Amino acid sequence: MIRSVVTGVGGYLPEEILTNADLARFVDTSDEWIRERTGIRQRHRAAPDQAASDLAVEAARKALEAAGRSAAEVDLIIVATTTPDLTFPAVATIVQRKLGCPVGVAFDVQAVCSGFVYALSTADGFVARGRSKCALVIGAETMTRLMDWSDRGTCVLFGDGAGAVVIEPGEGRGDASDRGLLGFALRADGTKQDLLYVDGGVSTNGQIGHLRMQGNQVFKHAVINISEAVTAAAEDAGVGIPDVDWFIPHQA
Repeated sequence: MIRSVVTGVGGYLPEEILTNADLARFVDTSDEWIRERTGIRQRHRAAPDQAASDLAVEAARKALEAAGRSAAEVDLIIVATTTPDLTFPAVATIVQRKLGCPVGVAFDVQAVCSGFVYALSTADGFVARGRSKCALVIGAETMTRLMDWSDRGTCVLFGDGAGAVVIEPGEGRGDASDRGLLGFALRADGTKQDLLYVDGGVSTNGQIGHLRMQGNQVFKHAVINISEAVTAAAEDAGVGIPDVDWFIPHQA
């Protein structure tokens, strides 16, 4: 059977670094308070003239180089982002133009923290079915543009950056020994909207808005649901939990 194989990985962080000490100068917090609760010491912030597509392009170039592929070979681009350059066109089409990729499939996925996993599973549907020979899957965010810098419960958690992978088809035997994407577990629960959201939108108040979060409730639900999703994904892949060497969750 055909598997979707990651053949190249790339990442990019903006140059500006915002440390915990920097935050403590204008919000009621401290390096100790942040590290004790999150483990975060610093985060990166995009320059005023840097958009999500700029971060995505830098990460994509590194991923293509790692895969030994050129932009001319890319036939699918999926960008996971909740902070797009524009309402439309999609960031993926802007990345397509900036990289010089040929006309092909390009679109965005908006699933916030789960966005990259959603995008990866979507790309798998193209690659494993023979619809794509060289796909770029990119997660890119400029979350600092959504911050209320007076809210220490949120502004200390988020930064800007991008990560990208090249996905290509590879032959497998259909079991857990295959190289490539073996299984997924996706889910969403719209009833928890009040726990984490942005208080602005195109069709509501026409504003960008700020990120709002009930952190302790988000933490509780995240731990439970991520654990369940990991178990479900392992079952889908035919892999036992004791056989997993690395768990890489969303940082916060």
